Formats: sequence, C-alpha cells, structure tokens
Amino acid sequence: MPDEPAAPSQDSFEAIFERYQTPIYNYVLRMMGNPDDASDLTQEAFLKAYQALPKLSGEVNLGAWLYRIATNTCLDELRRRKIIRWQPWETFVAAFHPRQVASDDPERETLRLEDSARVQQVLNRLPPRYRTCLLLREYQDLSCEEIGVILGASRSAVKSLLFRAREEFRRLWLALEQEASSEPRRSEA
Repeated sequence: MPDEPAAPSQDSFEAIFERYQTPIYNYVLRMMGNPDDASDLTQEAFLKAYQALPKLSGEVNLGAWLYRIATNTCLDELRRRKIIRWQPWETFVAAFHPRQVASDDPERETLRLEDSARVQQVLNRLPPRYRTCLLLREYQDLSCEEIGVILGASRSAVKSLLFRAREEFRRLWLALEQEASSEPRRSEA
C-alpha cells in the first residue's frame, strides 16, 4: 500500500493525553461547573479522540481538534440536561493554588473577587455559543483559526461571533452595574 499513514500507537496517544489532559479538563470544568462532570466528560472526550485518531488525515491542529471534541461532548451533555451551570474559575484555582491566609491588600482582593463574581454572572447570562467562543479565546487563549476548527466556522465567522459576544458581554455588564447601583442601600443602625 502506498504511503498510508500508520495508525497511532498507544505511546503516541499517551503523549497526546499527557500534553492536553490538563488544559482540556480545565476547559471542560469551566463549561460544566462540576469537577466530577469535568472528569467524566474529559475521559469521554479523550475516548472519542482515541477512536477517531486513526481516521485523521492530513495536517490537523491537534489542540483545536481536541477542544472541538471536548466542546461537542459538553454541549451534548448540556443539551441532554437542558440546563447550563457555570462554576467560578476561582473555585478550581483555589484547590491547586491556595491563597495566603492573610492578604497583603484586602481591599484589592475584595474588589478582584467582586469583579470576578460579576464576570461569572455575565458569562452565565450569555447564550452558550457566545460563552463558548469567549472562553476559548479569553481563557484558553486560542486563535480565531483554532476556534473556527472547534466550532466548525470560518475565521471571519469566528471574528464576527467574538465581536457580537463581546458586545453582548459589555451590554450585560453595564446592565448588571445599573442594577447594582439602583438597588437601595441598607442603612447602618
């Protein structure tokens, strides 16, 4: 047979798994909001990748391909559940990078936590496609080309989607600020 690509070996898949396991898990955790779900769905995504690996042809961006499988696995599960929940990023990070017992700048830390909570509130209100696109770009630092591979869209479609997602994020952010400023303040006794 002339120059057929060899099926990937167990060792080559193990190398792929070692390289991408943590970033894919982190992404799935952010999508699903639950460490148990993230672990299960990450395993499911890698199983799907392993089964599809022999069918890959030509040069493929392996990272983007794995993110696409993980995205589709998460979206399928969310469709099955018909709910979307998000876990704050700090919950996961705190497990691996515990904060100092006493902060050097408690005011700055409080403001950072408030902003982080507001970002999460806005993300929760975004449509899933906008949320996915923003997470891939801003949290996973993927290029428009890579996001396009994951979402099955062209680079220009991703740029347009990112623009609309950021505009919607901005609109929702301002609406949340307005809600917060119009809430009556409790008087101190």
